[in-house]
Amino acid sequence: MTSITKAHDGTCLQCGSRLINLEWEEHLNPREVQHLWKCLECRKEFVTLDASEEETVTNAEIIEPFFTSLVVE
Repeated sequence: MTSITKAHDGTCLQCGSRLINLEWEEHLNPREVQHLWKCLECRKEFVTLDASEEETVTNAEIIEPFFTSLVVE
């Protein structure tokens, strides 16, 4: 199995076939997702890593505006 870090373009790294099947994906963290691809022609498997540059929002930042007004002191 070959691991690469660039975005998948829909072709097999071994034979160039366009018949690629997504077997599995895993969210490593909020910004990175790993994908396991399998070629239906030559059966080669490879992994891609998609990384996002977007800012992630924490749960506290989402919850605070809604629940702080409900606190009675």
